[in-house]
Amino acid sequence: MIAILSRSGCPSETLARRMLAAAPHRGSCIGLRVVGSCVLGVSNQPHCADSTLSSEGPVVAALTGRLDNAAELESMVTVAGCAPASAAPADLVVAAVRAFGPDAPNRMRGTFAGIVTDGRTLSCFRDHVGFRPLFYRDDASAFVAASEPRQVLVGARLPEEPDFEVLERILYGRMGADTPAALKGVSRLPQATTLTTNQARQSIPHCYWRPAELLETARLGAADVGERFAELLAQAVARCLTGGDAVSLSGGLDSPAIAAVGAHEHRRRGAGPIGALSAVFPDLPAVDERRYIEVVARHVGLKLHTYRPQARALDDVEHWCRLLGSPVPIVSVPEFSEHYSLARRLGYRNLLSGEFAELVFGSPRHLVGHLLTHRRWRALGRLLLAERRRGTAWRTLARHLAAAIVPGRVAASYLHWRRHDAPQRIPDWLDARKVNEVPYRTDLLPPARLRWTQEQVGAFEGSTITMEADELCAAVAGITVRRPLADIDLWEFFLGLPAELKCPDLRSKTFVRGLLRGVLPDQIVNRRDKTVFDDHVMTQIDYAGMERFLVNPRHRLAGVDYRRLAGRLAQRNFNRVDWTWAVDLTRIHAFLGAW
Repeated sequence: MIAILSRSGCPSETLARRMLAAAPHRGSCIGLRVVGSCVLGVSNQPHCADSTLSSEGPVVAALTGRLDNAAELESMVTVAGCAPASAAPADLVVAAVRAFGPDAPNRMRGTFAGIVTDGRTLSCFRDHVGFRPLFYRDDASAFVAASEPRQVLVGARLPEEPDFEVLERILYGRMGADTPAALKGVSRLPQATTLTTNQARQSIPHCYWRPAELLETARLGAADVGERFAELLAQAVARCLTGGDAVSLSGGLDSPAIAAVGAHEHRRRGAGPIGALSAVFPDLPAVDERRYIEVVARHVGLKLHTYRPQARALDDVEHWCRLLGSPVPIVSVPEFSEHYSLARRLGYRNLLSGEFAELVFGSPRHLVGHLLTHRRWRALGRLLLAERRRGTAWRTLARHLAAAIVPGRVAASYLHWRRHDAPQRIPDWLDARKVNEVPYRTDLLPPARLRWTQEQVGAFEGSTITMEADELCAAVAGITVRRPLADIDLWEFFLGLPAELKCPDLRSKTFVRGLLRGVLPDQIVNRRDKTVFDDHVMTQIDYAGMERFLVNPRHRLAGVDYRRLAGRLAQRNFNRVDWTWAVDLTRIHAFLGAW
């Protein structure tokens, strides 16, 4: 999806086509709409219309992705006196913007990015979480927006250059939601944001969703919570099903819950057993979850496919950096690609994942301080008693209480002095002062009264770079990936619950385990051990691949001692911390290899 709002004459359809051609993996079936000084464009694969254009008219729109609540949205806009020209998603967007203005995206559900224009002004937006990407360039000659950074550069007629400030942010994990793209001159539209601009270059960003305002606002009785959760989970899963579905299944709690609900709905629609695709590691017993996966598959009745991952984190690293227009930290894009490509070969077009559960269900971190600073004595007493009954030491509970009293910077300094801030997290070839420019425990920096709140909504403030890479990787494989647990109605439900209900103790997911009892086998619900993938990660270390880019590189990043790093590479003695930092640094230098 692309758009050009010209500020110096008529928009160029030829340039719009060149922008779309800059991302051939998005498809060759091209559509354009021109109105006033603006041109919108979409491209699709022949077998899948993932992006749509609205009907011709004084206001036109482009939308990429999916509106999960299209029927409900159509009803809302019709009641508001703005009936859509058709049921097409882009026509619904036009009607919604007419009815609700810049807050229209907050009425939408799904994974989407969109652009609306009347030829003089233009508004672009992303979904609440940021699953669909949108980038832009705003200068005196034009406003250019697109799904990918390279498309923006083509539309803005700019050369490709790396942004070293952004690359440094990527390495040190300091990417906010509005961090620009790694290609210089391209801005990233934050999630849950509408940006409106015009020919006079007046650009107004508008955050249409503020999750912090929803915290602890629910008025449900304890007896109603389970029923409402079941209803919302079923709705979230149903919204994501297409008929050609499989679940990316692990042995934890989250994806099995998706599988259980999805299998029932899949059969109800007459589509037969839902598929499941699982990575297994028979040669790595500490990593392998096959025994739990098979328990779920039998209980739910899944068509299970398993495979041993072969992709490595630095496979085809230059290709992926080129395609993505950026190095991507943390995640392994080649492993994404292997998983998604296998799903497509098996005949699936849509994968459901249990990701984002920890963010949706809520974290008990800083719960003690939250109850204490808000003087919720009964809830605090019940929490402390529950923790004592399960064996938590008074000393541990005292530390939780003290954390609510000691100022954050004092606590951070104390942790650093006592070496409790994990100094081993910094390899010897990185400057610790550079790494520590932002304190390790940033969760301690807000006032104690706000820390639990920040913990619940912090997921909405970071960069969406890994999700953007995931979306493009899926598009290249020819599938879509959906995460039902990140459904906004379900997420708002958990945001609204009282802290002491959502987190009855200081363990993760205790509340949700109770809600899922009976839905999943007890072996899964009662499971408390968490699979650690360290053994698998250590098999990924590629010394030769790192040496190609990190020994005598043309470009150098601040804080990296490249001579010491080269020596460590020659010794072949990396530990998990070395590899975690070095793989991201290698991706950055692979990206820089184009210059």
